[in-house]
Amino acid sequence: MMYCMLFVSFVLINFSQSHIIQATKSINQTCLNFGHANDCYFYKCFEERFPCGSTYWILKWGEKYCTRMQKFLLNFDKNGQELIKKISICLTNKLINLRYYTMNKINCEKLQLAGQRIVRECYMNNSNLFCKALQGKNRNCFFELIDNEDRHDLTIVRTLLSVGQTCTPKQKLTDMRSTGKMNQCISSPMLLT
Repeated sequence: MMYCMLFVSFVLINFSQSHIIQATKSINQTCLNFGHANDCYFYKCFEERFPCGSTYWILKWGEKYCTRMQKFLLNFDKNGQELIKKISICLTNKLINLRYYTMNKINCEKLQLAGQRIVRECYMNNSNLFCKALQGKNRNCFFELIDNEDRHDLTIVRTLLSVGQTCTPKQKLTDMRSTGKMNQCISSPMLLT
């Protein structure tokens, strides 16, 4: 029994250490400028500095959804566009202000948890706008932005439930699902400004 516990402890220690990444590139002011300008390339150059991989937050969530939000921006009404812009700006600003990019090393798992927390904070900080924006075709377009597998991610579900509870009337997860009219959300190239 004791050998089993030692083995599990050894595996857990090695597992957690294996996800600590030393910076592979020096701090690049151009990359920080991308973040300040809300340019999605910030996530790619962040990943170049700390190559956590495609299963971690920077590429799996940050870069992917930044790119999608820019691509689909014109499909939303004024409130939806404003929400997307504010969420995008909030995410990059928090990553920069919390100095994740300028660290010497990063734990990919802790960055993943921080990314999830930051997403929640950005949505909660913009909850009034979220409640206004979750109307009409915006509802369908927001639903289309999210991958089917990500719709079942508990952190996203909890974030949406928390934000929905701030609305009047309170929004349940079923109130945020698509009404099935997805053809009004055809992608249109657009850059956030």
